[in-house]
Amino acid sequence: MKKTFVLLILSLIFIIGCSSKSDKDYFEQAQKSMDAKEFETALTDFQKIVDEFPNSEHYKIALLQTGELNHGLVNKEITKEDSYAKAIKAYGEYQKKYSDDEKAPQTLFMIGFIQANELGKLDDAKATYTKFVELYPESDMAESAKSEIQNMGLSPDQILQKQVVK
Repeated sequence: MKKTFVLLILSLIFIIGCSSKSDKDYFEQAQKSMDAKEFETALTDFQKIVDEFPNSEHYKIALLQTGELNHGLVNKEITKEDSYAKAIKAYGEYQKKYSDDEKAPQTLFMIGFIQANELGKLDDAKATYTKFVELYPESDMAESAKSEIQNMGLSPDQILQKQVVK
C-alpha cells in the first residue's frame, strides 16, 4: 500500500513537472495573443513570466508589457484603480531594474501620467515628474514633464489663459 502511494505521488510530480510551461512558452503565447488582439490573455502570459521567471531573457519585455496592458485596462475582472496600481508597479520595477535602458524614461513618465491623469494623485505625480526631469533632462519628454509640473491641476481653460497672458 505504501509503495503504491509513493509511486502515485512520484508519477503525479513527474506529470506536473513535464506539463509546466517554460518562460519561452509563455512569451511565445503572449506574442501570439498580442498579434490576435487578445490582450487579456497576453497580459496573463506576460504576468506569468514576471511572477515566475524573474531571470528570464523575456522578463524585461514582459514587465514593460504588463505595465502597458494594465494601463490599458485590459483585465476586466479588476477595478481601474487596481489596474493602474499594477501598471505603476510594473513601470516602477522596470525603472528600478533597467534605469539606463532606452525605455526607462518612458516608464517613469507614464507613472507620473497615471498618477496625475488617471488617479488624481497630483502631489505624487509632481514628485515623479520632478524626478523625471532630474534623471532624464535630455529626454524628448523632458519638456512635457516640465509642462505637466507647471500646469498640474489646471483646467484646459486655465492653461490656455496662462498661455495668452505670456
